[in-house]
Amino acid sequence: MDELDKRIQCLPPASGMCNFRNGISGLSQVSSTEQKHISRILLCCLVGKIDPQGIIACWSILHFIHLAQYLSHDKEMLSYMQQELETWNKNCNFFIQNGVQDDFNIPKFYSLQHYIDSIPWLEATDNYKIEMFKCLHIDFAKEGWQASNKCDHFPQMVKWLARQEKIACLQLWTMMLYTRSPGSILWRKWMFLLSSGYLATISLAKTPAELSKSLAQIIVFHATPGFLVQLKLFLAALLPPTQWVSKSTTLEGSLPFTLLDVWHQYKFTPFSLLDDSDAIQKTVKAIPMSRMLATTCFDTVLVLDTDEAESTAVEGMSFCS
Repeated sequence: MDELDKRIQCLPPASGMCNFRNGISGLSQVSSTEQKHISRILLCCLVGKIDPQGIIACWSILHFIHLAQYLSHDKEMLSYMQQELETWNKNCNFFIQNGVQDDFNIPKFYSLQHYIDSIPWLEATDNYKIEMFKCLHIDFAKEGWQASNKCDHFPQMVKWLARQEKIACLQLWTMMLYTRSPGSILWRKWMFLLSSGYLATISLAKTPAELSKSLAQIIVFHATPGFLVQLKLFLAALLPPTQWVSKSTTLEGSLPFTLLDVWHQYKFTPFSLLDDSDAIQKTVKAIPMSRMLATTCFDTVLVLDTDEAESTAVEGMSFCS
């Protein structure tokens, strides 16, 4: 266990990953979020300590579970699931041969054999688990209870829920009025988010990391030579249609300020392809070098610019040393 802790401590920091600086052996109570973070790093830390057959078996069953949680499937996706299931059945005897398990006559493992046939018949596996009802209980019961006076709570909870629905409708109506034209880019993006049932929320600290930092310093320390150009275009896009000007006019104009407050990170909940009620907040960091910090940290973010996409993956190959 000590060696496992050392391996976990040596893992480099990565965006979206939890760094267990003291390992995991000292954890007395582990939350569901921490369990998911551990599951992401545990298999790679076992490489070289168990037989490759065991690694392949765990790798295949984790892939199968991940694919089974998708909200929609096609024939190609089902074929991937079949391949992973066959790989698992081929290598799972490793655990029996090494005395880890006597057999796999377990109902949950047996049910995996029927997933591929059940999905075309009963549709996707979302809404089959109790996490959905847990999420609804938190959103509609706990938050409503906290908003009441704890005495005459039931009618107050109903009124609170009705007001939340009215606020959501008002936000949609306001956004449609602001964008004016249904063909505008903002209108299409807003309708795409509404159709997907997802509204992004960005969380910032109450106070910025750096107060009144000059634009020139931001360009130098954050290594962003195109910052002023993108800032002007962004601010121009927020103007009402009656005040729009050409791109050249926007870039030639000057900004009415020279100082900005700078935050080094923000948190947001990305749209999940899986039926995961425990949505994990992602932290995006842009920390320049300073007297207190000798190294920089600039996370890379892939942003969906339009609602048209042929694949959810990024194709290509890169060689790292």
